[in-house]
Amino acid sequence: MGKRFLRSIVSDIQTLTPSADITPVDLPVNPLSFLVLTINAEVNGAQEVQDDARSFIHHLGMVTDLSIRHRGENIIQGSLSDIAMMAYLLTGVPPWGREFSYGDNTFTSRSVLIPFSRKPYWHEEAFPATQRGNLRFHMSAGAALGVFDVFQWALESVELIEDSPAQFLKYTTLTRALAATGRQKIPLPIGNDLLGLLLFDPTDETDATETYAFGKVKLLKDNVEQYYASSNWEALAADMANRAGNLMTAFGHLHVQAAADTGVGGDGFRDADRPPIQYGFMDFDPLKDGSYSLETAGASALDLDMDSDVSSGTVRVLPVELVKIPGAAAAG
Repeated sequence: MGKRFLRSIVSDIQTLTPSADITPVDLPVNPLSFLVLTINAEVNGAQEVQDDARSFIHHLGMVTDLSIRHRGENIIQGSLSDIAMMAYLLTGVPPWGREFSYGDNTFTSRSVLIPFSRKPYWHEEAFPATQRGNLRFHMSAGAALGVFDVFQWALESVELIEDSPAQFLKYTTLTRALAATGRQKIPLPIGNDLLGLLLFDPTDETDATETYAFGKVKLLKDNVEQYYASSNWEALAADMANRAGNLMTAFGHLHVQAAADTGVGGDGFRDADRPPIQYGFMDFDPLKDGSYSLETAGASALDLDMDSDVSSGTVRVLPVELVKIPGAAAAG
């Protein structure tokens, strides 16, 4: 007989109040493979000829910060946009949902995977069993959006009830407010192996000039170049396609036409200020088996060294840490 998993509703559909925090939710005690967060929104007015409500970005934008904390320590933390982008790159699972008609008062739904593992349901990689009340889910809602009237949320979990995982993923957000152009360092966490860095660049990609906050980047371990001796932002953004296919349509796309009486038109892509635009990924696990993982234990310093083209804006960096569980057998 094979092993079993358990899928459960942790918190059923309820109102999401704009610009407010939810009451923290206790998560299950068995090993957790992933959570699924669903955001529902009721369309305000007929939207068949307007593409604003069709974009995933509005559902993602309703959550400005979520965190999963074990005894107060952040295990996963970031905006829902960042978490959705991270989940897609780690697991290949994009956000998805129901209701794309967008008539007035239609409830639209989008769900986002929140993984503790590179492979959903993987026996060897999941957050370990814990005691009730130790692991909690926190979430902050953003301001109300004009294209929607009512917002709701729900949370589900997948427990690996017969497994004893050896490791799990940890990813939280580092920020840097830029005050000048040129080279500057962002210290990275030391202790666990790193599998990658998700980078968010605040620079609008539709600007006339080819300038970015992450103009060029390199990785320094004890002031010695490692893995990335130098890379342009454009190439790092393109590298995301090595991690997950169908990148440009995973977060929604639209069709365009020049005018109703012409045949000119075709597929179009959403640009600016939405995933996957403005993201890049520094990959230390291209084979997704840990064989290239960046060892940080014993290092005195570990830095992302960026040569910025711009002097304003706030960048975000989400390191992906592989946390080994003490006493567990090594993952195969």
